[in-house]
Amino acid sequence: MAVTRRRRSTRWTPAAIPIGLLLMLLGAWTFFVPLVGPYFGYGFFTNNTWTFSGIHWELMLGTGILMFVGGLLMTMPAAPFGSFGGLLTLAAGVWLLVGPSIYPLWGARVGIATPHGQTLRTLLWIGYFYGSGAIAVYLSALAHGMLSRRRIVEEQPVIEETPVERRDRIVTHV
Repeated sequence: MAVTRRRRSTRWTPAAIPIGLLLMLLGAWTFFVPLVGPYFGYGFFTNNTWTFSGIHWELMLGTGILMFVGGLLMTMPAAPFGSFGGLLTLAAGVWLLVGPSIYPLWGARVGIATPHGQTLRTLLWIGYFYGSGAIAVYLSALAHGMLSRRRIVEEQPVIEETPVERRDRIVTHV
């Protein structure tokens, strides 16, 4: 007798909770770094702290809120919330990666408005946009893998059959 398998599907896993928390922290970073970065000489758009300009909202603040909410949804045990949160964080991460490049189509040019050396300018681009966006896309993809529908196969015990004796007939011809 063959092994009987019963299949059921599952979508949510508690392993997505740490990823959701990391994405919440990354969303908080994305939201607060343009506001408090100038305190530490890490200003991108301006040297003024707690500045809420249009470019801040469109490139960083809204993205940070979206990423935080997506990470929060990933920590909830309902599967649709986790999947939707993964999509939100993916969209926020992609926006951080491509937003500075396409923003000049409808807004102002994105550039560092404060004087810095080349090393700090590179760190600003990575810390504000490209590094944060890449980490968000990676974590979102990782969470999507954890939240994807997968099969759980439960094996049932095998019932041993008793062997049946076979008696072969021997036919002889005279």
